[in-house]
Amino acid sequence: MLKIIVNKTETLKNIMILEDDKLVEKYDEDVNLNKIEGNIYIGKIEDVLPGMQAAFVDIGEKQNALIQLKDILQQELNKKINDENIKNILKPGMKLLVQVKKENENKKGAKLTTHFNLPR
Repeated sequence: MLKIIVNKTETLKNIMILEDDKLVEKYDEDVNLNKIEGNIYIGKIEDVLPGMQAAFVDIGEKQNALIQLKDILQQELNKKINDENIKNILKPGMKLLVQVKKENENKKGAKLTTHFNLPR
């Protein structure tokens, strides 16, 4: 039998997965850290940068996130990235369903993708 135990204090969150009363997985997380990696958002395109083949996306965080053309196109089309212009795909004000693939660090915003990865 599978059991999931969640224990949350003011500073720490523990999640334990038990299978037949034996610990199989354990996750510890500091609740003061605002982790967004893996989160899915409906973002709004703020600015398109054709020179970088990227765009800034507002996902509701303090700083806009960045998505590159290779993280928008389907993998089969990635071979033709150099032939495509991001301005033909994204326009300011457009909404886009995205997932955070890398946390923001220093002064750089988070990195996004449209290739979703959902853990089991």
